Amino acid sequence: MKRGLVVVALAAAVLTVPAASASRSHSLKLAIVPLPKSAIGAAVQSFPIAHVSGAVSNAEAAAHTSGATKKTFKKLGRVTGYVLEYGNAFTGAAGVTDVHTGIDEYRTAGGARRALAFWQKEDAKRSALDNPAFSVTSVPVTTPAPATHTSHFAYLTSYSASNIAPVSGVDEQIADGRYVLDVIVTAGDAATAEALASKLAAKLDARFRLARKGHLHARPVKLPKLKAGPPPGGPDLSALALRKSDLVGKVTVVKNYSVDPAAISDYSVFMLPAGPFDALDQEIEWFPVANEASFYADFENAATLLQQGTTPLDLSALGSGAQGSVTEGSSFSGGQVFFSSGKLAEFIFMGSGSSVSSADVTSVAQAAANRIDAAGLGS
Repeated sequence: MKRGLVVVALAAAVLTVPAASASRSHSLKLAIVPLPKSAIGAAVQSFPIAHVSGAVSNAEAAAHTSGATKKTFKKLGRVTGYVLEYGNAFTGAAGVTDVHTGIDEYRTAGGARRALAFWQKEDAKRSALDNPAFSVTSVPVTTPAPATHTSHFAYLTSYSASNIAPVSGVDEQIADGRYVLDVIVTAGDAATAEALASKLAAKLDARFRLARKGHLHARPVKLPKLKAGPPPGGPDLSALALRKSDLVGKVTVVKNYSVDPAAISDYSVFMLPAGPFDALDQEIEWFPVANEASFYADFENAATLLQQGTTPLDLSALGSGAQGSVTEGSSFSGGQVFFSSGKLAEFIFMGSGSSVSSADVTSVAQAAANRIDAAGLGS
């Protein structure tokens, strides 16, 4: 949930642990620990494997935080991680929509304990995203410890807004020795998410213990490959790209289809310089369902409004769910614009070493809105 320039930091969740032996007598294969469909059960049998599945580097872990970096996790002693995810969390459908299970390895049990505390604070921070247009609550929930000699926590986060169906997710983390186990269940209602998360947390810890002893005879689940390109059956997103003529001043443009694991298709436009800005990043994305496009636009707008010195802009006259803001800092300033219309979402970030004009940001938003309307995708 992190897009564009390093102008905006977003939010997320995970972890805990007790002092256990740091012995490495058995080489644990992380890729076989997360739960396959057969271990999860009927709730995910029809779900595809999410493209976020696979090895998770420190840089990728940092991208799911409210401001950490690769160095943050290196300091904690994180070695690597692995995730399996089935489904699509923010479709807005009833029942379970997504199940994520994962494992992170740390150099020491102490590092895992510190990581747990870090991730627990990340979950608690989500409530700060709450605003009149995007309701967010994140509260701790009590769940039984999956096994002895482990530490754990669980948080229930619920989202609602006028343009999305309600979504709830339970994030339960278990620390066991040098490892942190992670279960996130997302559903259309809190009770469903909470009930399944608790069961899967116990299953994941039991599977981990077998693997640690060398008694889990399994192969890693085969992962899908995501190719960059236009959305199958959808529009050519390049038609929505901003052009040099949309900005006043010197502009250098790099644009191409890229891969974003959360979207079906992503067309990226990067400008350096970008007229009145030092740089501009436009991410044009196509999602499986409209609810998901609206959710991500709302989420990222809420995250930018948390930044100190941020003033919201009224872009409602542009249509297509336009939202935006300007952030003024002492050494760096930015402008942010978000659109959501049907399955389309756009994320535009502008940055400058000097101040950013709200008029310049609004002008970029107008140019993007015009291209959305010209393509017949406006709302």
